[in-house]
This record gives sequence, structure tokens and C-alpha cells, in this order.
Amino acid sequence: MDDVVRAEYPGLLATMMPGQAVSTLNERVKRINRINMEIADWLQERRRVEEQYALGLRRLAQHRVPNTNSDLGVFHIPWMRILESVDRIAKSHHLFAERVEKDVEFPLRAYQQRRDYLNMHSISANLTVLARDLDDAQDKAERLNRRGARASSQKVEAANSRLESASQQWESQAPFVFETLQALDESRINQLRDLLTQYQTHEASQAQRAQDNAVEALAAMLEISTDKEIKDFARRAAENKSSLPSQTLHSSHPNPVRSVTRRLSMATAAATAPLHRPLTATAAPPPPPAAAPTAFPTGAPAAAPMAATGTGSTAGTTQLAPPPATLFNADEA
Repeated sequence: MDDVVRAEYPGLLATMMPGQAVSTLNERVKRINRINMEIADWLQERRRVEEQYALGLRRLAQHRVPNTNSDLGVFHIPWMRILESVDRIAKSHHLFAERVEKDVEFPLRAYQQRRDYLNMHSISANLTVLARDLDDAQDKAERLNRRGARASSQKVEAANSRLESASQQWESQAPFVFETLQALDESRINQLRDLLTQYQTHEASQAQRAQDNAVEALAAMLEISTDKEIKDFARRAAENKSSLPSQTLHSSHPNPVRSVTRRLSMATAAATAPLHRPLTATAAPPPPPAAAPTAFPTGAPAAAPMAATGTGSTAGTTQLAPPPATLFNADEA
């Protein structure tokens, strides 16, 4: 304890009975620790909110939309600045949560372990005993005084002597205890003020980091040029068109009229093609020498020539079927 005279709390004794003074003292001591713990619990929830927010920002930064295959053009660099800013903000909030826990929350929780606070409990317990003795001495002395002459003079003298001794102890000890309580309360208030100031300092630092990130991202946004994006797209489109071969262009965009014509031609060729009979399994003798051409009547089918191939006695001969009869002329029919 320092040598500064503190009269505010000791001055309360003049207006309070001993029992009431002890109750006020004990309640104040409990309240000192209760305030610290309540604020520490609030700070714990505060940093948990910061940690959850930082975790959400990290997940958002990893979810890259638009993806890497998207053609952002002039927005590519500004968009990367936005993602980097989100990641830095997440780190900033995580750092803020760590500093709040270390610099503010832990000291508040550790206050009840301080030596002056622990000594206050023992001092208040001794003061409680003094107040109880004083109340008992006063009660006994009053009872004997009410009896008057019927009371034993020795008992009255002993009761008065005990009351005087208890009053002297109370008057000498109680002011010191309340002065000690005031000193403890002052140190607690100063510490809480410093810790909350530290908390707000961390808040301001975190806000400044967020502002710096926003300013950097904003500067990238201001560099976006609409004219550059339009010209770049036109140039890329022209380069891509000139690099494509003509065959690829035709295949990519077929002509529907040409496709229908080609299909009709293929269908007509298939309808007018000669019918083929299956190949014979046995060999046939070579055909006789070809005779002189003979005139046929109009509309009679001509015999189809026979083609024979063979190698030796075991070679087979392929016999082709005659072509279909010549279509009659429309006038003859």
C-alpha cells in the first residue's frame, strides 16, 4: 500500500453500524471480482465472433468466383486485389482476436490471483470477527444495564470492559480495512481502464488495417479502363477468326441446302445400283468365245457379259448377275 491518505471509504464507518459496514465491505470485494469476470466473459465471446468471421473470410477467399478460366479482361488484376484484401482482412481479424485474449481477457481473469486481492479476503474475515464481537459486547452490556441494581456489579463491569475493548479494536482496525479496500478498488479501476483502453487500441489498429486494404483495392478499381476492354476484345476476336481454317469454318456451320442435296444424291444412287447375287461356291467352265453382236428387238434385254477368273483347276469363278431390264420408254408403254 502507498502512503496516500484515503478518507472516502473509511468515512463510511461514521454512518454505518459494524454489521452493516462488514456487509458493505464483503459485497464490494465480491463485486470487484464479479465485474472483472463478466467483462472477461464478454471479451471471450467478442473474440470468438472475430475468429468465426476470420474463418468465414478465409473460406470466401478460397472460393474463387469467377474461376481461373473466366475471361475477366481488365478486371483480372482488380479482382485479384479484392481476393487478396479479403485474405488480409481475415488475418487481421484473427490477429485482433489473439491480442484481445492475451492482452485484455487473461489479465482480467488473473486479477483474483493477485496478492492484494487475496489479502483483502483475510482482512475482511478478521473485520467480520471484530464486528461480531462488538455486537455481542453491546448486546450484553445493554441487557445488564436494563436490569439496573439487580445486575451484579462485577458482571456489569466486565461487560463494559469488554465493550470498550471491542470498540477500541473496531475503531482502530475498521478504518484501516476500509482504506485498504479503497486502495484495492482504485487499483482495480485503473487496471480495468488500462485494459479497456488496450482493447480499443486493438480495435482501432484492426480498423486501420481494414481501411488500408480497402484503399488499396479501391485504387485498383479506379485503374479499370472501359476503352481498353473494348479494344482488347475486338482484337482477340479478330485474331481468333483469322487463325481458323476454312474447312473448320464450313464444318462448324454446315449449309442446310447443300446437306439435303447430298442426301438426295446418295438415295438416288442407292436406288439405281445393280442388284448382286451371292457368289457361287462351285467353279464354272470358261465361257465360249464371244459371238458377233446380234440385233435385238426394241425393249428386249441384252445378255450380260460373264467375267471369269481362275488359277488352275481349283480356282473358282465369280458369276455376276445380269443387270436389271432396261426401263421401257414412256411412249412405248
